[in-house]
Amino acid sequence: MKLVQALNLLIIATCVYTSAAAQCTGNCPSGSLSMPTSSATLAAGSTYCISTTTNLSGNSYTINGTLVIQAGTVTLGNITLEKTGVILVKNAAKLIITGIFNGNSTAPVSTIDNLIICNGGLLNMTGSFSQGQINIAVNDFGSLQVTGAWTAGAPSSTVKIGRGAVIELCASFSLNKDGFFTETSTAASYLITHSSLMASGWLSSMGNSSKINWTAEGPAANYNHPTAYTCLFCGNYNLAPTGTNSTCGSAANALYNQVLFSPDDKPAIRSQDDNTNKLAIYPNPAKKYLYLQLPKKYTYTHLSIFSQAAQLVYQTTVKAGSSPTRYDLPAQLPPGIYFVQLTGNESATTLRLAKD
Repeated sequence: MKLVQALNLLIIATCVYTSAAAQCTGNCPSGSLSMPTSSATLAAGSTYCISTTTNLSGNSYTINGTLVIQAGTVTLGNITLEKTGVILVKNAAKLIITGIFNGNSTAPVSTIDNLIICNGGLLNMTGSFSQGQINIAVNDFGSLQVTGAWTAGAPSSTVKIGRGAVIELCASFSLNKDGFFTETSTAASYLITHSSLMASGWLSSMGNSSKINWTAEGPAANYNHPTAYTCLFCGNYNLAPTGTNSTCGSAANALYNQVLFSPDDKPAIRSQDDNTNKLAIYPNPAKKYLYLQLPKKYTYTHLSIFSQAAQLVYQTTVKAGSSPTRYDLPAQLPPGIYFVQLTGNESATTLRLAKD
């Protein structure tokens, strides 16, 4: 019986990382271990999980197994991520890596995603990042901020970007292949480059069909990207998440902070451009309905609600008027975390909603 149970746990652990839905939902995997509080190697085949704010910035970790950042703000020091290793940041957790981050550079590229961010999770690499031959997936509504220098991986390595996800690069960066970013959705995602960027052709594997909204504050060369989705030295942030400015991290944190918790039927207001331009969603957590208060000059036309696995569970047109409007949630919608996405003509914003 114990052998069967062990095999079942192994199968579950293996399957957890075979699809975006499995990767990005649920709590700490059954049988997961506590993170070592001193420098250590996380063994292959083992899963470690952190579900509370933890500061381990003085330590160095080599990751051969799986590390799940489930909740809270977690700070780690130096990281070596091997080809069998997986780091998963999800459920609005935040991972800050303050030391040097090295991806395995010798083994052949595998088919798994080694570094995964989703469900509103945020990863901030403040030190240097050498990608090596690891694969990266910034899944739906995830945020990746690379504050230090990023050395691109092998040309066969992948960097996926999903619906509503943000990748923000604060230092100069050279893309090493045509179609460096792989889009996993036909919906908008965001790339913000605060410094110079050197490419080798198309930024996205989708070429001229790319929906990556790219805001470039620094010079760029040798790139191809659709003009409608390019804001190069444009002096504004129309193609970036609301709240983005010239500060490194503003875009990643703007998406991450789009959480309005208001337990009563009173709005928790998010300021937009000025005091007459407000956006609010309440109650949050919600039970049977939500109220949406729109800015007076809003351009939103559609309201969509997505599950943590980025599955569309509700969609409607935005009702006219600046007064708060009630939207009834689907009766069968189970409790959990959802993403409310407002889209319109050249505008979009995403808010995180909890349902009791």
